[in-house]
Amino acid sequence: MVFGRSRIAIISAAVSLLISILIINAVIDGSIERLDAWGSAVAAKIVPDGAAPFFEMISGFGSTMGIGVIGILFLAVLWWKKRDYLGMAVFVFAVAIGNEVNKWIKEMAGRPRPVTAPSTDLHSLSFPSGHAMVGLTVYMLIAYFLIKDSKVKSLKWLVGILAGLLILLVGISRNVLGAHYPSDVWGGFFLGYVWTYLFITLYEVVNKKLKRKPV
Repeated sequence: MVFGRSRIAIISAAVSLLISILIINAVIDGSIERLDAWGSAVAAKIVPDGAAPFFEMISGFGSTMGIGVIGILFLAVLWWKKRDYLGMAVFVFAVAIGNEVNKWIKEMAGRPRPVTAPSTDLHSLSFPSGHAMVGLTVYMLIAYFLIKDSKVKSLKWLVGILAGLLILLVGISRNVLGAHYPSDVWGGFFLGYVWTYLFITLYEVVNKKLKRKPV
């Protein structure tokens, strides 16, 4: 099944876009603050004491360094194993432009970081979380390309579950560490899904046309 034309993927993208708009509006007018306070309180009760080192490690997978290293390694896989130059281009542009879009939305929302944010994060605004948005793009694309060519159903499920779990933990880590509000993270997830869906669809459309092109 082609992901871009999957009914579930299309509906998910439409719903994600709608929720993203609602969250952006709620962040700008401040109406989401109570929900954020409640979400942070729940996270504080659920996350055990001493879990900070684990979440700091997980957060590294969504950092500029983490994404850079993993991105380069995956590009090497796409080149060496698959010679998928279109996939390499889509991956690079989706991540690079997505990072700039994330910064643009941050400027539009203009939301300051929580008072609990580490000093290393204070140079940028809060909404949406770059770790959540760009991290989702990176790991969803990696999962997509690995699943696309796999013929083993159980392996597809394993890759999808592991990618989803990593994406979720990276986002949660930003709230647990006090770097973001919960809505920053969820807004990043929904925006990231819409963005990644567009690039996967672009890849599939162009790839189909290239395969039809006579040699």
